Amino acid sequence: MIKVNPRRWLRRHVVFVVWASACTLGFGLFSNAYDQWQLMAATRTQELRGPRRPPGGVVIVAIDDYSLTQGANADLSKDPDLRRLVSWPWPRAIYERLLDRLFAAGVRAVAFDLMFSGPSSHGPEDDAAFAQALGRYRGKVVLGAQVLESRGQVGGLTLSTPLDLLDAAAGPESSGLLNALQDPDGYIRLRPTTYARKLQQSDLFDVPEGLADRLIEKGDLREVPPPRLSADWRPLVDPYGPARTIPTIPVWDLLETSSYQGLLERGDLKNQVVLIGPTASVLQDIHRTAFAGAEGMPGVEIHAAEIANRLEGRALFVPYTSPLWAPLLGIAVLLLGLLSVRWERPQVRLGALALIAGGMALLALILLSATGMGIVLLGLSGITLATGLVSAGDATVRLQLNRLRLRRMLERYLSPAVAAQIASQPEEADQLLGGRMSDVVVFLIDVRGFTQATARMNREGLATELVAQLNEYFAVVVSVLQRHGATIDKYMGDAILAVFGVPLTRGLADEVQAALEAVMDIKAEVAELNQRWIETGRTPWQQVIVLSAGPVISGNIGCLSRMDYTIIGDTVNMASRLEAVAKSVDGEVVVNDAVARQARPEWIIHSLGPFEIRGQGTQEVFAVSGRRDEGVSGREDDGALVTPSA
Repeated sequence: MIKVNPRRWLRRHVVFVVWASACTLGFGLFSNAYDQWQLMAATRTQELRGPRRPPGGVVIVAIDDYSLTQGANADLSKDPDLRRLVSWPWPRAIYERLLDRLFAAGVRAVAFDLMFSGPSSHGPEDDAAFAQALGRYRGKVVLGAQVLESRGQVGGLTLSTPLDLLDAAAGPESSGLLNALQDPDGYIRLRPTTYARKLQQSDLFDVPEGLADRLIEKGDLREVPPPRLSADWRPLVDPYGPARTIPTIPVWDLLETSSYQGLLERGDLKNQVVLIGPTASVLQDIHRTAFAGAEGMPGVEIHAAEIANRLEGRALFVPYTSPLWAPLLGIAVLLLGLLSVRWERPQVRLGALALIAGGMALLALILLSATGMGIVLLGLSGITLATGLVSAGDATVRLQLNRLRLRRMLERYLSPAVAAQIASQPEEADQLLGGRMSDVVVFLIDVRGFTQATARMNREGLATELVAQLNEYFAVVVSVLQRHGATIDKYMGDAILAVFGVPLTRGLADEVQAALEAVMDIKAEVAELNQRWIETGRTPWQQVIVLSAGPVISGNIGCLSRMDYTIIGDTVNMASRLEAVAKSVDGEVVVNDAVARQARPEWIIHSLGPFEIRGQGTQEVFAVSGRRDEGVSGREDDGALVTPSA
């Protein structure tokens, strides 16, 4: 059984715990804001899906700009009824003529998206004429009712209904509510009848059914029920496109006789339900909806779109948002985050969760197109993508921290530049630090007389001071070496073994140049260090420096529990042998033949003569005494190395 350390688990996944908690808390506190975002996403989805062809059965008779313009010029007409249209509002007797012609054309039922709550400004006879028409088509005409909101110090709602004379003539249950709920961003998305039912449940007053409900009932239309799962969800109006996508006939074409004859011949109105309402912008019944935006859609077309939706059993169905969803959302976000942890690379995490989010969005679009459901998946896809960004950010931070830790570890024995390069490409570290043959410069520095100094300071009880002095000395030497690109191989008491050319190489000639420059800088900085020691009463140190160029094998060597990046080979052994030579001739900087041959002419190099090197036979050894002044050739005569006289 695998035991999980809670603290370790939390430390590893703290980002996802915090993110999931934030989502839970944010959804719980701002569920209304999420709900509004969800509705906005629904609107964008509708527009992305594009216009659709509405089903047959619904026609709008529009009081549009064209009809108002024609009415204003009707005083030139020979038709006495049309001459009464010169100013708005029109006489109600005009609607008598309109109803007669509509029912003569074979319509099933008619609804007015207009208010007739007060007496006609054209006198009682005008109301009587309209009432007679309503009586002739009793039970087939729906009149508009409206809930009005009063403002001021004491707000409230009042119900405005048709004039009693007209209401009685139209028959029982012939009023339909015109109101629709407006979202905070000014859009109308919810079906108007849903808002009517909400008002009915409030028991404030006797609110009639919605206009669409009444017209479907009066027209004896067959409504397709919504999917069973969404029966209790909020149905949104699903417009078929911009304004006038639903078949629209100017009211003038019905009132003007010749145009009306054309409608009869084409049968445009036969077996249709008709909504009569204003579409002219001057009549100010324009609202923001999907496809319409700031340009707006007439209220009558919103009612018509709802009826058409219900005839084909479609809408966008959105579940009611509840704060109780918050814990479920938090758990889902946490599981997504934990799923992504299996991938270490930020790109893979983001790509995987983006793929899941894209799949959710695609499924949501398919469900929305087929059944009107799936808007919740759009919200979840957005949260999944956000979780992917959080997870990728977490992976990026962890990757950078790992690289920083790797760099700091490597800087213990590599130069900062080399350590940074390897840390920036950790996937190539095994190749760089694995076994390989390289041409390098081995650097060895040792303190003269350190054994005697150690024994003396131990006798005097100054071991702590010795360690502090040694660390101060090492800090100077290592700083210079790393500055020139050396890799620190190991510390051996008072000695340091370093190498130029691994794990990255600049070429043997450049490595020799870097090593010689490092030697000169070390001599200068150790001289300054000695001066400070003298001033504080401490004994200065003298060093021996050896450079040996040649091939070595470099790599991580050791066992699984302990490995060191080191070098092995004859070139390393040569450096160790040259140290003994340097001490025997009292030389400060001693190099082998390969270094002397690769050195640039600026360096002053003298041959110390041949020496027997154990394991490597007789080898010529050289000493470096400094750098020539600029502008002076580094070689005398024909460029041969300068050797001491016999």
